[in-house]
Amino acid sequence: MNRKLAMQMQPSPSPRHSREAFTLVELLVVIAIIGVLVGLLLPAVQAAREAARRMSCSNNLKQLALGIQNYESTFGRLPPGYLHKPGPSGTLFDANHMGFAWGTAILPQIEQPGLFDQFDFSRPVWDIENIDARETPLATFLCPSDTYSEDSYVIRDDSVTPTERYAAASYAANWGPSTTTVNLDDTPLQSQGIFYRNSPTRFRDILDGLSNTLALGERTNGPLPTSNASAGGHMHFETAWSAAVRDIDDLADDHGHMVLFETQYRPNQIDGDDKGLSAPHVGLCQFALCDGSVRAISDQIDEKLYNALGTRKGKEVIDEF
Repeated sequence: MNRKLAMQMQPSPSPRHSREAFTLVELLVVIAIIGVLVGLLLPAVQAAREAARRMSCSNNLKQLALGIQNYESTFGRLPPGYLHKPGPSGTLFDANHMGFAWGTAILPQIEQPGLFDQFDFSRPVWDIENIDARETPLATFLCPSDTYSEDSYVIRDDSVTPTERYAAASYAANWGPSTTTVNLDDTPLQSQGIFYRNSPTRFRDILDGLSNTLALGERTNGPLPTSNASAGGHMHFETAWSAAVRDIDDLADDHGHMVLFETQYRPNQIDGDDKGLSAPHVGLCQFALCDGSVRAISDQIDEKLYNALGTRKGKEVIDEF
């Protein structure tokens, strides 16, 4: 075999294809860029979600306000803040014989007639016959931003079986401003607001104007915002939609604060008490007014103005809010 033929028979070397890859530095740069983009986009996404939740909360308040208006149209008065039927003196029935709250009263007006019919109104709300109804969570009474109240309960007596508890809620009704001697638990019949124990308020009783008077406000269940170890003896908000009933170990208080709020303290105020409001939205609290409108109000609202919004016939001049 000649040399030329031998060279032709030898395989020619294949061209080397170089394949470039990311270096470690380049990979770290890409990861850093992605992290920056996520950091920029995440607050916007969270803000959009919170805006949607706040809108849903506003719709809930609107539905509840319309339910209250329809109740007034049907019965000629607003639903009572909560019902109280005194029992024999010195017995536990003094604690709260009925307990049904404004939220129970308007169930037919918010498209819940079936749940309304489940209650036995001849028995107290805490009676075992009413256990299924009072423990039913209702989305209309829950702010989507209030993650604490969702699937939660207000427990009144855990010494019995089954435990006496009530489905939590995110909204309370306006009892009005309080003083050092008058508040919704100790003197529940001396309200300057709209709702109180056995309240028979009518729209024509609201002399300050329906658009200048609060009806409902937000309250997130959970710990009170406090800077000290105790806030008026209570450390948690406890709000339910169906009832206001006393704790079996706390018969001194009327516990109207389970369904009502005072305007003594601004919403989210540090070192307030469990009769105030606590909204899950940063810097504001949403309210339904007696005319059915819904307003987002700063939690830094002037205290005198806030008190004025809580009265039904205080004759105050209401500025813009």
